[in-house]
Amino acid sequence: MSVLTAIFQAIAQALAWIFPISESGHSAIFHDFSGRFSGACSQLTGIVHIGIAIGIFIACFPLFRKLFVNFFTCGRDIVKKQFDIHNLTAVRRFMLMTMLSLLLFVFYLIPAGRSGNLYQLFSSFSYNGTLLDEGICLALTGALLLLTVRRINKVNPIPPVFQALVIGAVAFLAVPTAGCSLVAGVFCVGVLIGMNPKLALKYSLTMSFVYLIAQGIFEICTGVTPVSVAQVIIAVVISAAAAFFFVKLLLYVIRKKLLAYFAWYDVIIGVLCVIIGVLELIIRR
Repeated sequence: MSVLTAIFQAIAQALAWIFPISESGHSAIFHDFSGRFSGACSQLTGIVHIGIAIGIFIACFPLFRKLFVNFFTCGRDIVKKQFDIHNLTAVRRFMLMTMLSLLLFVFYLIPAGRSGNLYQLFSSFSYNGTLLDEGICLALTGALLLLTVRRINKVNPIPPVFQALVIGAVAFLAVPTAGCSLVAGVFCVGVLIGMNPKLALKYSLTMSFVYLIAQGIFEICTGVTPVSVAQVIIAVVISAAAAFFFVKLLLYVIRKKLLAYFAWYDVIIGVLCVIIGVLELIIRR
């Protein structure tokens, strides 16, 4: 049974993370119907997140290879005083924008009393015994996707630095909020502020890779349920393979302009969760 759990969780998490349907939102729905409202996770969740990150890395290997090379050459140029901010290559600009966006995540480490840090404090507002807030976030994610589908290639771009800050702020708010999707949020906002859809997707996957590694390590260290060696191996292999496949499939979905189907899925699930959440509040009273 533990092996089957690892396989199912690996595929389900990879599917919900890569596609713009919110892994955290679906996790909240599962926790709600199973009567678990603490939001506590097992170490398997962290293992799967590491596996998804590996799958993203393999699927986007040419991009990550260029980013790593440019990271070190950029450091070399700074040491040699040859770095020119006004004449950046496309890859180096992409790298610096991603780093600027991710810089905002450092604020999550700010202590927040009994909650631990700022990230844990924000996350604690989810899994609160009602699906109302998750439903609202899922519906808003769907609405944002619908807007993006209508506005692709119709928005005037803003300067790269402001793009990085706006996207970083969206990602900062999305990751601890159940019902929001980091991939959807970064992709949609990137397109709406003038990014090419393919570039916006690369941006969202790059940020996802970094976040998933950090989040996976945190969950492994704090998970309440340990995992076996067999679960670890199966979870990593299956989640990496699934993430690789889903990244390629998402590229196809965007190219064929099929994102509206995911948008309506988010809206429908979100509305249903809002209705259930309202009923839960009424029953509580």
